[in-house]
Amino acid sequence: MPQVIFATAVFYAAFCLPIVVLIAAQRRIGAVNAASGLVVYGVLVMLYEHAGFTFTYTLGGLPQEGFVAPPHARIHAFMAAVYATIGMVAFAVMWSTLLRQRSHLAWYVLLAAVIVGGSVEVVMNGPAGLLYRHTSPPNPIAGANLLWLYLVAWVGALLISRRAVFGAETSRKTRGEHRRQIG
Repeated sequence: MPQVIFATAVFYAAFCLPIVVLIAAQRRIGAVNAASGLVVYGVLVMLYEHAGFTFTYTLGGLPQEGFVAPPHARIHAFMAAVYATIGMVAFAVMWSTLLRQRSHLAWYVLLAAVIVGGSVEVVMNGPAGLLYRHTSPPNPIAGANLLWLYLVAWVGALLISRRAVFGAETSRKTRGEHRRQIG
């Protein structure tokens, strides 16, 4: 059992590494580029966890414990995973593109996704979840530990991009007001 926990911890640390690297590299590559990388990484983790498991269950790749559904419900779950994949890829592209333009909208959309999606995730799928009780690391099921990484990556993206998105705007407003006072 200690070997399983060690292997799981190493697995989890490997998946945390991109978050650490992007946050550490923000001065070198720029805050918005690092934040964009964090959003894309969070999307990949989420797709692996949510859409990946849905695809695997609906296509019969995992034991069906707890997923007893008639074929009609399975196709709806499968198509929900298809559209979730499309939506999350579109979200990552939109957010990264708009963030590089220092868009307030992009920042607030990610904030809303963290607040709404993250809250629902914790309430429905957290350690005391209403639908399923996912545990926090270390969990002997290696993939289960990845569930929360998208929230960590997205909160990191919000924190490191805030100054780049809102700081420039504040500086422009201040300069404009200063010019009006002088002129």
